[in-house]
Amino acid sequence: MAIMSPRERVLAALNHQEPDRVPVALGGGPYGVVDDLYFRLLRLLDLGEPVKPFRTGHSISYMDDRLLERLGIDTRYVWPNAMPNSPCQETADPDTFLDAYGQVWKRAVPYFYADRGILADATSVDDIDRRVTWPDTTAPIWTAGVRERAAELRAGTDCFIIARMVTSHGVFQTACDLRGTAEFMMDMVINEAFAFHLIERVTETIDGLLKGYLQAAGENIDMIELPGDDYAANENLLISPDLFRRYIKPALARLVTTIREHNPSLKIMLHSDGMIEKLLPEFIDLGIDVLHPLEPVPALDQAAIKARYGDRLAFLGGIDISHAMRGSREDVLAEVRRRIAALAPGGGYILAPANHLQADVPAENVVTLFEAARRYGVYPIAPS
Repeated sequence: MAIMSPRERVLAALNHQEPDRVPVALGGGPYGVVDDLYFRLLRLLDLGEPVKPFRTGHSISYMDDRLLERLGIDTRYVWPNAMPNSPCQETADPDTFLDAYGQVWKRAVPYFYADRGILADATSVDDIDRRVTWPDTTAPIWTAGVRERAAELRAGTDCFIIARMVTSHGVFQTACDLRGTAEFMMDMVINEAFAFHLIERVTETIDGLLKGYLQAAGENIDMIELPGDDYAANENLLISPDLFRRYIKPALARLVTTIREHNPSLKIMLHSDGMIEKLLPEFIDLGIDVLHPLEPVPALDQAAIKARYGDRLAFLGGIDISHAMRGSREDVLAEVRRRIAALAPGGGYILAPANHLQADVPAENVVTLFEAARRYGVYPIAPS
């Protein structure tokens, strides 16, 4: 088979065709490189000084095209200039920050987490609009630089261009941040009016940001990530399929409609960790094209999911960051072969980490990961 361009390779895979080799990705909203590991990769690969951070208030702050080029990554990224749930507004406490909603975030070096929800003790639906600062989604701060970056990538590369998620957390997780996870999950059962109104207001905000983002990026992107939402733990869902269909699916449908109205052929990715299998038919019904990460938790059988849903849903990710990527070179090689054997036949697979590569990952293992993908990912896939 003739060698494909990176963009051709990814498009073929997402269209459920076998490209020349399994495409690889690194740098998306839920599969980047934490700062400590980024600095070590710079030294290992002799890439020089870090690039300017593309954001603050996060532990993943750098988008370096030099690194992606050196690793042979098929994807490149556009990102919003700001996100409303980023902990960026300083307070008198150096480890306490506010986001644009007014939610308090705490720093536990090097990470940030949402503190007690500002709606945790809310007693009425009216409290939602009294307490939360709902951002002006038409403000230019959200999309500054997006148009230029997207146009530059389209003109200057032959890579597959992905628009990173417009907010880090999706509808469900943002509602949990603002209300508290336990409180919001109870709301969905016993306080329905409150839950519906909070979901509606969060969805309005994300939808408004998405419209501005898409307008700025224009036709220069190939795929967009929906904000990440985790509906599952390691062994089962966090909420029932019925609750998902009642509260979350209509919100996601609104976001998908906004994307399709902008560009019907734009690929749509959703990130959701854990044992998510019971919701895959819902994602397919919504028109999601790509799921990240198909996390390799023990309860999830990747090969069985590929066999059942692989003709209707593509998968990005799959690589275990908790064990294999922290292990030996041989562990990484075995992991690559395992995931390619399970997910690559017939196309529909982009190899990538199942989550952000953390500070406990040796830099050498990152290089090995993508070298192995090129070695073992040539089509037709050899039997494992």
